[in-house]
Amino acid sequence: MNNIVNMAGFVSAEFEQILNQIYFAVPNWKWLILIAGIVALYVIRPFFQSFLKSLKSTKPFQSDQVFMNHFLNLEVEKGISWAVLALVGMILVENLELTINMEKYFLILLKVFLAFNVIRVIYLSMDSLGYVIEQWAEKTDSSIDDQLAPLATKTLKVLVILIGFLVVLQNFGVNVTALLAGLGLGGVAIAFAAQDTVANVFGTITILLDSPFKLGDRVKIGDVDGTIEEVGFRSTRIRTLYNSVVTMPNSVVAKEKIDNLTARNNVFRFRTVLGFTYNTTEQQIEQFCQEFKYHLKQDPTVQQDRVTVVFQDFAESSLNVLIAFHYQIPDPVMEADIVQSHLNMIQIV
Repeated sequence: MNNIVNMAGFVSAEFEQILNQIYFAVPNWKWLILIAGIVALYVIRPFFQSFLKSLKSTKPFQSDQVFMNHFLNLEVEKGISWAVLALVGMILVENLELTINMEKYFLILLKVFLAFNVIRVIYLSMDSLGYVIEQWAEKTDSSIDDQLAPLATKTLKVLVILIGFLVVLQNFGVNVTALLAGLGLGGVAIAFAAQDTVANVFGTITILLDSPFKLGDRVKIGDVDGTIEEVGFRSTRIRTLYNSVVTMPNSVVAKEKIDNLTARNNVFRFRTVLGFTYNTTEQQIEQFCQEFKYHLKQDPTVQQDRVTVVFQDFAESSLNVLIAFHYQIPDPVMEADIVQSHLNMIQIV
């Protein structure tokens, strides 16, 4: 195809000669076809984009296919139309038989354009995947995964960009393996520096899978007692009883013993050891135990099958009586008042 097909009868010999002349690397007719093809594709693209948009409006997928229905609600037709345009442009360039260097540079440009739009569409699809994750999180009892779902979507988007960038480099002939190996020493240093961050991320995953607590629960973790306020990828924030906020790394939270006080279902334990002087008689101690048991039987909040009021032991300077029982109240805030009322009753008895 070094010369244009004989067009005698359609154009003059002078014009045909101009078309076959080479002013810049290739005959003029190839430049004409290349420019006309680019213009035609650019003009056709909006119509193709409108066609894709109208096709989306027909809702070709069933209502239970959450991912695809959400994906089609995004503006993906723009990226898809540009990607198709780049593919057709690559076919046009390869069939025009340009010089090796010209074809190489045109194809590199079109490949970059194609890769950008493919990554763009996949990047948008992560919003749909994130939407599916959020729908799943809403169905679970834990509220922690509701908070982590948006973070998971952002992480997936970052991975799409990184993997897409590496794939583009690989397609352009860059040895990605050698590149990553060359960054190995720096990666080792970064790994050492980021080992706490990695540990916290795995701690977050452990918390998410085990669900030892949810937002709003009162917990004891180590020496921290308070309400779970926020769980992030790196740390957990706890609002203490002093109204301060303690930030604990998730790696620490995952390893510590977690006492979930909210899991008591508003059932609390009262336990105290009451000391009597050694001049107290056995009958007086027995009378106290009977009267206090009677008092507890009159209290509807006390669980009667879990009441213990008995003589415990002979201490160095006192006769000890163990008082232990469980009671249920509608609001944990009332705990202090209930404890005080029982202590007052002990004094009265």
